[in-house]
Amino acid sequence: MDRTVDVSVIIVNWNAGKYLKETIDSLQAKTVDIAYEIILVDNNSYKGDESYKYIEEVLEHKENTLIIKSEENLGFARANNLAMSKAKGRNLLILNPDVVFHNNVIKILSNYLDENPNIGMAGPKVLNYDGSFQQPCLRGKPYPMDTLFHLVGLAKMFPKCKFLNGYALWHLNRDEINECGALSGCCMMVKKSLFDEIGGMDEQFFMYQEETDWGLRTMNAGKKIVYNPNAVVTHYQGVTTKKVKIKSVLIFTQSMEKFFKKHFWKKYNFIQKAFWLTLIWGNFFLKYALLEIKGAK
Repeated sequence: MDRTVDVSVIIVNWNAGKYLKETIDSLQAKTVDIAYEIILVDNNSYKGDESYKYIEEVLEHKENTLIIKSEENLGFARANNLAMSKAKGRNLLILNPDVVFHNNVIKILSNYLDENPNIGMAGPKVLNYDGSFQQPCLRGKPYPMDTLFHLVGLAKMFPKCKFLNGYALWHLNRDEINECGALSGCCMMVKKSLFDEIGGMDEQFFMYQEETDWGLRTMNAGKKIVYNPNAVVTHYQGVTTKKVKIKSVLIFTQSMEKFFKKHFWKKYNFIQKAFWLTLIWGNFFLKYALLEIKGAK
């Protein structure tokens, strides 16, 4: 790993099964004309999981690949920070182990960041397995009212209304480069200089909301975040969390509460705080009830 590295690809793995190999194969097949390294943190996967076997049998023997095996599940933010602290690239690609590249994503995003000094983060167009658009890759600033319009469905009911789409940004063209407020943590590129300036992901977020918080801190530092659809990936989404779905919903809700308290708590009075906390936890209990009903069938 002594050669010059343009991009450090950061992957956090936890029981990703067959998808980790598909991700690595896709990355290697589509990435050309740019030097990269892979830094993978395994968050204490089951030793019998297919992804763990692939790490031991293949990845540990690959050139320009650093494997860090944790004896505990560090969480998404902490594991990414650990890997980024060891990165040699001038740009860092945060990549989930269930993402397939359609084109030369690493070079497209790295070149874009290099050519635009005022941009701190850039992300690709993210598609679902069926080819539909995965909305979290293009989001606005995560203000509570905008998030509310999104959660209750008003944003999608009136996709052309800019007022209702401050979070979902449905009024923007998905095929054009757009400035935004947050990207999908499944695949996003960050300048190493930005990491050095503002730090990594906030480790109070074990999982979820860490990329949203990171994006808000990026904008507060005077840097822009850009969605670049010239780079395209497919994200299988949730392959490591669907096995523990209710716990995942709980962690998501706890992260929502932490995010709200960190960025907006001092801006509201007691009644407003109670309203937003009720909304956050009401959303959890609704999802919990739906999962229980689905499981009972």
